[in-house]
Amino acid sequence: MPQQRDRMMKGQRLKVGKLLSSTTRIVDSVYETLRKEILSGKLSAGQQLSVPELARQLSVSRSPVREAVLQLVADGLALENPRKGVAVKTIEIDDLLEIHEVREPVEGLSARLCAERIDPEGIGALREILDRQRVCVEQSDGRGYFETNLAFHEALARFTRNNRLQEVVRSLGDQMRIGLRQVASDVHQQRRGILEHAQILKAIERHDSERAESLMRTHIAKTRDRLAKQAT
Repeated sequence: MPQQRDRMMKGQRLKVGKLLSSTTRIVDSVYETLRKEILSGKLSAGQQLSVPELARQLSVSRSPVREAVLQLVADGLALENPRKGVAVKTIEIDDLLEIHEVREPVEGLSARLCAERIDPEGIGALREILDRQRVCVEQSDGRGYFETNLAFHEALARFTRNNRLQEVVRSLGDQMRIGLRQVASDVHQQRRGILEHAQILKAIERHDSERAESLMRTHIAKTRDRLAKQAT
């Protein structure tokens, strides 16, 4: 098993040096490097996160790698098994259903606060994301659609000016990214998603916080219902 694990890791040379700066802790740089590798799929679901091997790949000591890996576990991107060590988490349909149960109230609040606090510059940023999402649908770019979808939701959270809410939304979004490879999304669902995003944005532009929250909760609930049908 160690030889197999090493073969998996050798083909994936990780680089942390470019992330380092005088104001950045090594553990933070290691964490961001590993997070990006997981979200991009270069570190795939189920793959072991060997601290010694990652430390060698990144040319750092084991201590910051160990701390970064534990943070990935805390963020739901990796799973710790007492006998097998830590591996990139596999997000199944049941996991996605649980994620959406949390997303509905959390992102409903996000839409409400965004409508109350957003400024014209923020509204412009949301419009730009929605425009990019439309292009992705027109070009049948499923991954691009998914990424702009997450960007829209994360931007809403950013414009709430609530740091803790942003962290929760980002964590849930990261777990969704892992699950992307196991969940299909057809063009009809994408077009419905854009229309629902446009309605949410219109409520936000009018600073109608109650409608923005209601539309967002409905939007998330519909996605959860579609996922539930796939699970049966």
